[in-house]
Amino acid sequence: MLNYRRLIAFSSRVHTYVTSLYVAFFFLFLLFLHLDVSQAFYSFLVSLSSAIGWIIVLEGAYVIIASIHISIASRVMAFEPFFLTILRLALYFILSFIFDFIVRLNSFGLEIGVSL
Repeated sequence: MLNYRRLIAFSSRVHTYVTSLYVAFFFLFLLFLHLDVSQAFYSFLVSLSSAIGWIIVLEGAYVIIASIHISIASRVMAFEPFFLTILRLALYFILSFIFDFIVRLNSFGLEIGVSL
């Protein structure tokens, strides 16, 4: 059980690093809104951010499921990795919503109209 708890703690740490990488890409994306970059680099940044997002979600799901499994097996809740992973996933979903909104606004523009 101790090795399993160490694995959960290590996975939580990796999840923190990957989330920090996503935040860095988010700020890099915001910086590139003001600079002139090629469309190929812009699409590469969006694709890479999407791939990192999937890694964040899958790693977070693993940490949450493993924390629940260890708490059922040993009757002691691994609260810190569980709670921090939920907070990091919430941060990821908020940033990805903002990221997607900016990408859609940049790609398709803003349309205001009345449908009849």
